[in-house]
Amino acid sequence: MVSRRAFVGSALAFVAAATPPRAGALDTPSIVPGPPSDDGRKTLEIVAVIVATQSIVRTAWRPPQLFPANAPVAYYVGRRDNLLPNDPVIWLNPDHPELVSPRRSVLTDEIPLFTELLLAAADLRIKGTPSLGLEGLEPEPQRLAAAALAGRAAVIAKFSTFEQVDDLEFARRAFAFAVLRLMTPHIGGVAPFSEPLKLPPGEAAAVYAGIDADARAPRGWGVIYADFDRMARDRAGYESWVRAFVLATADRQPRDSEVKRAYEAARAADRAAQNGDHWAARRAFAQPYVGQVAALFGR
Repeated sequence: MVSRRAFVGSALAFVAAATPPRAGALDTPSIVPGPPSDDGRKTLEIVAVIVATQSIVRTAWRPPQLFPANAPVAYYVGRRDNLLPNDPVIWLNPDHPELVSPRRSVLTDEIPLFTELLLAAADLRIKGTPSLGLEGLEPEPQRLAAAALAGRAAVIAKFSTFEQVDDLEFARRAFAFAVLRLMTPHIGGVAPFSEPLKLPPGEAAAVYAGIDADARAPRGWGVIYADFDRMARDRAGYESWVRAFVLATADRQPRDSEVKRAYEAARAADRAAQNGDHWAARRAFAQPYVGQVAALFGR
């Protein structure tokens, strides 16, 4: 399997080889590989376009009901995302975390994302990237052609833009995926309120208050109190926000699940604490998941 670093290195080397030398540059002899075949050259071009596009296009998790029938997993919306109006955006469906946590055993995991990146490239016409022949096609033929090119990068070249995991690790991340889904805007289940004064000591920007903790929330929903300005301003604030959703998700797990039992044990320990910090055990419970969840959000 070709790693992202190795394949990107090959793609960049190909681009560099195709670039004319600067005037006056010293021509030094070196041993270089022969030119790639037409198929290899095309594959390198596809990868180069995917990498270049990923660096300028945002991804955002959005609820499944927003996706069209012809792109139910990932969807390029351009600059039509209400929460990110100034950026070209690809929506990701939270029911498909394999998009950013691809399994080594399923080479097709990233094809939907690659397809949308190639469609974004055709729309944005990124300077310095080769044309793949997608520009000017009608929407449906263009999507079919982009999907074929995406499959070539993912299946034939075994290229990946994210760290690939084995099936065991993918299953181990199931709870982190559940947190990601609950954090997706408009999914429902948790109601955040701007209440900075309700934050306990030790929490920078958000705290999980419990299910039905506030009459303003729908019945059966969890409640998070937050300082939204601080949450968006620094890393500690964002980690506090993720931690609140970790606790909210744990509280919604089946009673006999390992995560739920661990959460209840941490909450009981906090209630019994004698030192005045009644959140230390829950913070310790949540900490291993915070980095996992943050990593799933991609760019």
